[in-house]
Amino acid sequence: MKKLPQFLLTLALMVILTSSAKATWSIIVIDPKTKEVGIAGASCTYSVYGIGGIIPGKGAVVVQAMSNKAARDKGLQMVLADASPEEILKAIKDPEFDPENQQYAVVCLSNLEKPQTYTGLETTPDKGTLTSKGVSIQGNTLANKEMLNKILRAVINAQKKSLNIQDVLMLALEAGAEYGGDKRCGDRKALSAFLTVAKPDKDLKHPYINLIVNQSDDTTNAVKALRKRFDNWKNKQKS
Repeated sequence: MKKLPQFLLTLALMVILTSSAKATWSIIVIDPKTKEVGIAGASCTYSVYGIGGIIPGKGAVVVQAMSNKAARDKGLQMVLADASPEEILKAIKDPEFDPENQQYAVVCLSNLEKPQTYTGLETTPDKGTLTSKGVSIQGNTLANKEMLNKILRAVINAQKKSLNIQDVLMLALEAGAEYGGDKRCGDRKALSAFLTVAKPDKDLKHPYINLIVNQSDDTTNAVKALRKRFDNWKNKQKS
């Protein structure tokens, strides 16, 4: 089996450092034209970064709720080996990965029509998943059941406007916060958030965009803080 590229090994290290993260809502998007792969997520935990991984030009895997590192590594190895989303999901639902305490999402460029998801029975409600072509939205510990629909609608509307993948992800993350966020966070919506996009032809050590907001105080809404960093990043790209 192929070895994980350095970018993924870096993410694996981050998973170790943030293994207690229990992501509330996250989004995987693949742009079929540019072949860019992106993930965004937010949670009422200190650091949600590390719940997922990207194989540039191939696909992405999210393992959230209890966020089992071994399941995530297995999934990424299989994405790298060009396994189908169905094969990957079947493998990481093995009992050794404690699947009933996990929430899985797998999206592959080679099979955009069939993203695969699974929500373990022991994960915290409100919870669920929604998928579309090249898109997967998953959440648990949600403030309400309508959040996922609102997030998917934000993704579809952004794609209809032909926005780039990073804008699609940012708007989707904001939709989740606007319509409730993490029920543990109240008006703050989330304590931590991130947004990562990898281009198929970029240095694997350095994703195109990789913005992270970890809990820094008792008042900051992490999604709003991420928006500020995102806008600053966009302005730098223009200069």
